[in-house]
Amino acid sequence: MAEEKESTSIPLSQAENVGVDPEDPAKSPPRPSSPNSSTRKACCFVLQSWVSKKFMTGCVVLFPVAVTFFITWWFIQFVDGFFSPLYERLGIDIFGLGFITSLLFVFFVGVFVSSWMGAAVFSVGEWVIKRMPFVRHLYSASKQISAAISPDQNTTAFKEVAIIRHPRVGEYAFGFITSSVVLQRK
Repeated sequence: MAEEKESTSIPLSQAENVGVDPEDPAKSPPRPSSPNSSTRKACCFVLQSWVSKKFMTGCVVLFPVAVTFFITWWFIQFVDGFFSPLYERLGIDIFGLGFITSLLFVFFVGVFVSSWMGAAVFSVGEWVIKRMPFVRHLYSASKQISAAISPDQNTTAFKEVAIIRHPRVGEYAFGFITSSVVLQRK
């Protein structure tokens, strides 16, 4: 008769670990994914998606604010730089004093040019500028822009918007109505 081998029963929890070295993870069999790990991965994905969307929302909101503050800060420093050297020579070092002085200077130039004497001085200066070769083109273009947005004019320039249809179907452009022209009268 053949020898019967002695059978031993091993509990299921120990059967998984037979021939496995707990110290060496390379020899351990792969663990089946549990429902908890897939739930954890899904939660991490949702959290990561939520965080990235909120971060981008914050960027979208803060970008125009940051650009506005940066340009305003640059403008204040630029305008402040016109009269600040004068105040530095006098020994006065107050930030913004040159900016306030520049605003007052612009205001008083506006008051002066609105008078008959200022208009005469301005027209003589304009006549000289219009005789200069390269400067007259720059002056002419900038004067047209400032005239279009001037508060002294009683026109509707830049106060009405028009939508203009292009030759291609479905394409439009925005434009500002600056004046009206009568082409033909009968």
